[in-house]
Amino acid sequence: MSAPFAPHRITVVVTATDGLGDAASRERVLTAAAGVVGVERLRLGHEVNGRPHVFGLGGGTHVSLSHGRGVAALALTGLGPLGVDVEVDRPVPALRMAERWFTESEAAWVRRRGEAERTSAFFWLWTHKEAMGKAYGTGLGRGGLARPAPLPDRWPLPDRWAPPDRWPVRGAAGETRLFPLPDRPEVAVAAPPVRPGVLLAVAVLGRHARGAPVDVHMRPPPV
Repeated sequence: MSAPFAPHRITVVVTATDGLGDAASRERVLTAAAGVVGVERLRLGHEVNGRPHVFGLGGGTHVSLSHGRGVAALALTGLGPLGVDVEVDRPVPALRMAERWFTESEAAWVRRRGEAERTSAFFWLWTHKEAMGKAYGTGLGRGGLARPAPLPDRWPLPDRWAPPDRWPVRGAAGETRLFPLPDRPEVAVAAPPVRPGVLLAVAVLGRHARGAPVDVHMRPPPV
């Protein structure tokens, strides 16, 4: 069921892409997102600085797009510059990559995970760094891989993850909200659940974004 676009929330649409190319995946997720927010069509363009821009919802709408392996995600909000990243958990040399690219504390956090859990832990960190890089407009360059990501106290994560008490923003039961990082109060992040084997992170710039709810829509819904 579609609903009017709510600019004070973050709307994330996730769709399977069946291994389609980037252009076809982009069109599929844009079509799905148009149905979610109740408009006939959404089109994607780019601003002068390279940031993506969406046509079809009026001015002031920020957008971010991510392609995973067989999945794509589109995020929309009126709150400020945002980034989204989606990844499918898959075999990678997680510890070696974490030790090469991440901070020492993050690599140690991955190292403490069981071998079967390290890839999902690696992609948890990667999606947050990618989402923040898109929100800042720098991508993973300019030290983006060293930008600290949240380290959950519990792992594997429960079905719905709430940040520890030191990150004070909590939503109601079953609700995901953006929370600020202790050392980066200018950006707020969230990792809403999607489905097993898929990791998703969202980041929005601006202190006013903290506490904003994140709505995830699977299109088509999972069976």
